[in-house]
Amino acid sequence: MFDMARHIRVKALLETVEALTDELSFNEVEMVRHLKEKYADPGHNDSDDVVALEVIVRNVAIRKGFDMDVKKDPGRVIPVSGRRSGET
Repeated sequence: MFDMARHIRVKALLETVEALTDELSFNEVEMVRHLKEKYADPGHNDSDDVVALEVIVRNVAIRKGFDMDVKKDPGRVIPVSGRRSGET
């Protein structure tokens, strides 16, 4: 069943995120692009989409709080030694 309230929430979040475009990481930009295409047709209203957009807005706020710039600062790096856990 179509949930108009959720659809309106997603559209509002897409507008909020649109204002933050310069502060989004590559993955976030791609997710927003996908959701914009998806919600061009009013038949969609997945609850996960609301959560995804809320997380993107939250991530931008967190990065601002830590004075991080996605254009300058490196992304998350996980060092890999080539050894399996427990090997010496």
